[in-house]
Amino acid sequence: MSESIDIKADLKIMEEELVKLQDELAKIETSRNQTLQKLHQLSGAAAYLRGKLPPEEQPVVEQPEEKPEETTEENSEG
Repeated sequence: MSESIDIKADLKIMEEELVKLQDELAKIETSRNQTLQKLHQLSGAAAYLRGKLPPEEQPVVEQPEEKPEETTEENSEG
């Protein structure tokens, strides 16, 4: 019987840890989403302001190269 008590106690500890990790992940996801939203807003505002400059003063903004994402649709067509 002592084994079932230990198993129950261990299970309770693990379940509590799972809840803590889920809460932590939710906070991180919220922070990530807020950061992405700020990034999007600032990027849009910067693009707007760049557009207000005379053409000869507009800076050249280099976009990072993006690798095309392979999808299952693209793979199935080939």
